[in-house]
Amino acid sequence: MDFAKRNPILTTILALCVALFVAESYFLWSFSGSVSTARRELSRSIGRAKDVEKLNPAPTAENRDAAAKNAEELKAVLTKVKSTFQDTPIKITNIPSSSNEIVVDINGFVAAMRDLAASKQVITYSDKPTFGMAMYIGNVPPPPADKIPAVYKQVKILEFILSLLFNDGKQANQEMKLVSVRRENVAEVRKLLAPGVYAPSSTDSGDDEHNELFKIDPAVTARVPGAVDTYAFQIRFISYTESLRKLVEDLKRFDMPLVIRSIEVEPATTADLAGTPDGAAAVASAKKGGAAVSENAKPVVAENLSKFTLVLEYIELPSPVPAAGTEFAPGAATDAGTAGAAGSASPAAATSTGTSN
Repeated sequence: MDFAKRNPILTTILALCVALFVAESYFLWSFSGSVSTARRELSRSIGRAKDVEKLNPAPTAENRDAAAKNAEELKAVLTKVKSTFQDTPIKITNIPSSSNEIVVDINGFVAAMRDLAASKQVITYSDKPTFGMAMYIGNVPPPPADKIPAVYKQVKILEFILSLLFNDGKQANQEMKLVSVRRENVAEVRKLLAPGVYAPSSTDSGDDEHNELFKIDPAVTARVPGAVDTYAFQIRFISYTESLRKLVEDLKRFDMPLVIRSIEVEPATTADLAGTPDGAAAVASAKKGGAAVSENAKPVVAENLSKFTLVLEYIELPSPVPAAGTEFAPGAATDAGTAGAAGSASPAAATSTGTSN
């Protein structure tokens, strides 16, 4: 203490030196920890660099050639896919541009399918079925202008599918009932339907057979946003296995780019055929209209009726489809063949009504 009192300046300097020494020691300790951490990170980076070097990702001539070859192979695959889905015998063209035209097309489709079902003695789910187009039948607003192409395309695709089912799927001496026709809702329209016309909900995706709208399961669809567009449909009908087989065979010919995404089968009875107010009379008419089958011609084990539920998708790639091409005519399919074969082989079988977007 006496030394500090006698030498206050020297004491102060010594105290500052001790404090600086302690601070410097702390900073050196902290810095050494940072250096150790940096060394570990540097070691890891060197290891990762060596691993990447082993993969040889550098833009060498060999890698450039491999990448170019891979790109050419992918282009060839894409070209083949586009050719498969776009160069089908039946194309959708002559898309209407006005509300009046689309309304005429929709009403014409419904009338033609009603006549075809009646001529083939196919029992329908109501006395005036709309085949998925109830939203646009009656005193209702037409599809908005930006939705006309999509709605028109749905009309023409359904016309094709149902014509195959009624013409080729319906077998002589066998009953068939169309249970429901459902499609995706692509048009945002107001539900101002005329009295007595069913108004499907745009959010209703349930299994009510009277609902003409549905949502395809994301796990089933082939749709890829920005790459593959699809139009999905669900068709339910009651008949025999032969009818399903004929329809599947017709679709496999790929006259239109249609793909079956799922098939469900449930047991059905004759009572299910007569599920509509006029169903009983229709069943009797269907049986009466068929040619008689002798007892000797009947199979030992009679086939049972089934309810079939098919989910189908129309595949569309971004590239535009040529405007010219064979077009589908609803009357072109026959009991011996389908609209695709008739449309591609016989000019008289095609009409200029066109198809959709």
